[in-house]
Amino acid sequence: MEDTGGRRRLGWETALGGLLVLLGIVVLFGQVVEVDLGRVGWPFFVIVPGLGLLGLGLAAAGKLGEVLAMVGGVVTMAGVVLGVQNTTDRFETWAYAWALVVLVGAGTGRWLVGVIRGRAELAASGGWLIAAGLVAFVVLAVFFEVVVGIGGRGGALSGAAGRYILAALLIVAGLVLLGRRLLAAGRP
Repeated sequence: MEDTGGRRRLGWETALGGLLVLLGIVVLFGQVVEVDLGRVGWPFFVIVPGLGLLGLGLAAAGKLGEVLAMVGGVVTMAGVVLGVQNTTDRFETWAYAWALVVLVGAGTGRWLVGVIRGRAELAASGGWLIAAGLVAFVVLAVFFEVVVGIGGRGGALSGAAGRYILAALLIVAGLVLLGRRLLAAGRP
């Protein structure tokens, strides 16, 4: 008879031990180079628990492992995005960075579970989530940075005419959707 409980416990202990060692190395590095980790390194307080959840998800069996890995991917990606935003002082990018967190983060966790467990369907669906997240990120980044101009550089919607362009685009998009719906309803 196999003792799966002991093996499962070993996986959790290994993941937690690795997490603690990584956290200790980060703190030690901050002390050696005399960096105020609270000011510049605070995103690691999001990244490290995210990596811990990801590791626990990869160590846990079944559906629980899949869910933990996806949540770990989301938390880790949120920490990475916060790190980039903290470094660049561009927190307004949350307008479109959520696509990285929700889609790419969850997709990464799902893809890793699929690859490690040899489940092609999980790896494929994770890959699709990653691709969808990257496309959404780029499209939304172009919209918010170029069209709206949230970065303070002025966009296509800035100025007198810009106030009316957005309203016109929204009305046209709504009419297109309503027209398609009405045309589809009239077909036998």
